[in-house]
Amino acid sequence: MGTRLWARLRLLTRLRSEYRALNRRIERLERDLGAVRAALAALGEFPLTPAGRLVIAAQQAVTEHAPPDAYTDLYRAEETLYWLRLPAWILEWSRQAAPKRIIDIGSGYGTLAVFAASATPAAITCVDIDPERITASLAAEHGLGVFEANVEVAELPNPPYDGVVMTEVIEHFNFAPVPTMRRIHDAMTPGGRLFLSTPDADSWGRVPDSYGHWRDMPPADPAVATEDRHIYQFTAEELTEVLTESGFTILRIDRSPGRWGFHLNVEASRS
Repeated sequence: MGTRLWARLRLLTRLRSEYRALNRRIERLERDLGAVRAALAALGEFPLTPAGRLVIAAQQAVTEHAPPDAYTDLYRAEETLYWLRLPAWILEWSRQAAPKRIIDIGSGYGTLAVFAASATPAAITCVDIDPERITASLAAEHGLGVFEANVEVAELPNPPYDGVVMTEVIEHFNFAPVPTMRRIHDAMTPGGRLFLSTPDADSWGRVPDSYGHWRDMPPADPAVATEDRHIYQFTAEELTEVLTESGFTILRIDRSPGRWGFHLNVEASRS
């Protein structure tokens, strides 16, 4: 009788655990469904908004200068899905703060750099490990300063900055993220703003063969060869930890629809 009772108790305990896990999955699905609805609504409205019109104009400018197979055939159709929320936030902040200097870290083909050049009064600096993706003609036409640098092991050119744009970069970090983000923080003016996007690990999942936790990532070493790929994808909670420990204050965090999963969109200020 005792054995049967213990077996029933173990079964009840397991069923309760499975019930709680099922409830958590249902809550996550409901949250994701709400995020999908909100993202689709924002995506539909985007071309009609002031920020959206400026982004479309920036994409047209980049298209005129970039090689077709590099931008129009590969990246243009999906880039706004990664950072859909950021242009409106940048425009709103610029109208209040009138920034003088903005840096786009990981500027890619230059869409958001050109957007910032038209949406704000700031001088725009672009930094990338492949700076040639921004053509000389595009940089000249929109007054962009373009530099080659790996921000994990190199200083940012000509600080301080009122604003930092950093889209789809932090997941490529090869080294511990806090020291790099702290250096970016320290290169900003007091109250300066960081606008960041990155894949949401709760949606995308983890990178195969990645670190067990972002705290396991090694310190930066200029002598170590780096890889340009997704190294570690962060949850919203982990990204909040990294930015908070780097000195930033999170002002808002939202999700963009992405291509295969959600992307976190963050606005943070230098504390």
